[in-house]
Formats: sequence, structure tokens, C-alpha cells
Amino acid sequence: MKLNDSISTYDVADALQGETGKFEVTSPNGERYFVTCQPGHSIISLEWAGSEPNLQPFLVRKVAQPIATEGRSKRSAAA
Repeated sequence: MKLNDSISTYDVADALQGETGKFEVTSPNGERYFVTCQPGHSIISLEWAGSEPNLQPFLVRKVAQPIATEGRSKRSAAA
């Protein structure tokens, strides 16, 4: 997803598979959560804990890109 893109989904874990960055997730009853996704990590399970079935989708919006870190290598002088 691109920054500020929004989608509606019934399965947040599936929607965020392979994504990176910070996402604001709004539940059908209006509760807001922030989910951070990193490369090489995944959401194994994210289940609805309400007593009734989830009949409305979640809203997912990308609010931040991942912070890029540049690796620095040390050079040693040959004697």
C-alpha cells in the first residue's frame, strides 16, 4: 500500500501480508489500533474477539512508511 491509502477488509492479517510500515486499523465498532509491519515478519493470527460475528469490514490506512537504515561497513587498512 502507498502512504495514506485505505482499504476495507474482513481479514486484517491477510490484507497486511507482505506490507511494511505503520497502519491505522479501525474496527467495525470504531476502536482504533496501530499495526507496524516489518520485512520478514508476519502476523500469524488476528482474530475477532467479539461475541457476535464480524459483519462489517475493518478499515486499514497506511500512516507511515518504514524508516530506512543504511548499513555502514568498516574498512580496515591492509598492512
